[in-house]
Amino acid sequence: MLEAAFMSQRSVTAQAIPPAPQAEGSSEPLLPRTAGEYIRCIGPGLVLAMAFLGTGDLVSSTVSGANYGYALMWTLVVALFARYCMISAIAKYKLENRFGDTSVLQGFQRVWRGFPMFFGVAIFFYAIIIQMSFLRACAVALYHLGGGIGTTTWGYFIGGAIVVVLTIVMLSRSNAYQWLEWTARIASVVIIVTFIGAIAATGHIDLVEMVKGLTFSIPANNGPFDAIFIAVATIGTIGGSALNLLYPYFMDERGWNGPRYRRLQQFDLLAGMLPLLIINVLFWIVAAETIRGTGMTVSNENDLATMMEMAVGPLGPPLLWISLFLAAFSSFPANARGFANLMFNGLHLATKRGKSFAKPVDDPWYNRVLIAAFIVVPLFICMPQAPNLVYLSVFGTSVITAILLPPILYGVLRMTSSRRFMLDEHVNRWWQTLILMVLSLIGLWSLYAIVDNLIKAIGQLS
Repeated sequence: MLEAAFMSQRSVTAQAIPPAPQAEGSSEPLLPRTAGEYIRCIGPGLVLAMAFLGTGDLVSSTVSGANYGYALMWTLVVALFARYCMISAIAKYKLENRFGDTSVLQGFQRVWRGFPMFFGVAIFFYAIIIQMSFLRACAVALYHLGGGIGTTTWGYFIGGAIVVVLTIVMLSRSNAYQWLEWTARIASVVIIVTFIGAIAATGHIDLVEMVKGLTFSIPANNGPFDAIFIAVATIGTIGGSALNLLYPYFMDERGWNGPRYRRLQQFDLLAGMLPLLIINVLFWIVAAETIRGTGMTVSNENDLATMMEMAVGPLGPPLLWISLFLAAFSSFPANARGFANLMFNGLHLATKRGKSFAKPVDDPWYNRVLIAAFIVVPLFICMPQAPNLVYLSVFGTSVITAILLPPILYGVLRMTSSRRFMLDEHVNRWWQTLILMVLSLIGLWSLYAIVDNLIKAIGQLS
C-alpha cells in the first residue's frame, strides 16, 4: 500500500504544488512580476535552508556564543555567504549551461565521467549517517516533550518510530513537496518567535559587543587550534557541503529550468538563507547573554535546554524541545527525498539503467530505497544499545566529507567559470570566479582540519 501511494505521486506532485501561473500551452510556470508573487514563489531555498538546520548548527552557534561572546559572530555571516555563493553557483549551472543539462551531476559527468557513480555511492552512506543525526534529534525532543515516556531505553525508539511513520505518510502524499515547504515555513517562524522571546526575557543585548563581533575581531586562542583556524575550517566545510547539491532537485519540484528563472532562483535562495541566519544569530545571542562567563559548557541538546531555562525559566526547556523537533523534522523528510534524487541521478548517469527513466523518481527502486535506506534504517540509531552517534558522525561524516569536498569545490568552479560548460553570456565574471577560488582554497584548508581531527580522534580511541 505504501509503495502504491509513493508510486501514485509521480504524475501529480508537480500539479499539487501551488506554482506561479502557467502560460497557455506551456507546462513552465510564469515568472513572478509583483512582490506578492515573488513571496509566494519562495520555497526551494527555504526547504534547503531548513534541511541544513539541526542539532549541530544550533550547538555550534551556542558554543561560539558561550565561549567567545560576540567576538566570532562575523564567521557566521561569512559562512552563510560562502554557502550562498556555492549553492548559487550550483544552481547557475543547472539554469545557464550550454548543453541544456537539467541536473548538476550531468555537469560533473562532463568534468569527469566517473563523478556520477562516485557521488551516487558516497551519498548513499553519507545520507544514512546524516539522517541518523536528524532522526535522533527528533526522537530526543519527542522523548522530553512526552515527559520521558518509555525511559531512555525505549523512549528514543518510540519517538523515532513516530517520526518515521509521519515521514512516510508525508512523502507518500501527492503533494509531498508542498508539505515540505509548509513544514519549513512553520518551523522557521516558530523557532524565530521562540528565541526572540528568549532574548526579550533576558532583558539585555550588548549591542556594542555585537557590532564589534561583526568587525572581524579575533578572540584569544582556545584549545589546540586558534579561533581563526576553526572559523576558516567551518566556512570551508559549509561551502563544500554535499547538502548544497540538493538545491537543484528542489528547484525541479517548481519546474525552474533555463536562464529565465535565474533571478527568481537567486531571490528564492536569499529568502531561504535569511531565516537560517536569523535563527543562528538568535541562538548565539541567547548563549552570549546567558552562558558567557558562567563556566557552563555546551556539548549537546540537554545543555541547550539548560540555557533556555536560564533565559526563560521553567517554560524554557519545552520551548527548546519544540524548536529542536521542528528544526530536525523539517530536515529529515526533505533530506530523504533530496538524497534519493541525488543518488539515483548519479547512478542513472553512470549506468545504462538511466536510459530507461526520464527522472530518478521513475525508477521502481526509487521509493524502495527512499523508504528503506533514508527513512527506516536511520531508526537504528534510536535502538537500545545503539552505537554512539558522535562516533558515527566523527568517523562516518568526516571521512565522507573529506572525500566529497575536493571534487565538489573543483567541479563547481570548473563548470561555472568556463565557456565550455556555460552559455557565453552567463559564464562567471572575474569576481565570481575569484570568490569560488577563495572558497575552494578555504575548503582545502578545512579538509586539512577534518583529516587532522580525524587522526587525533582515532589516536584517542586506540
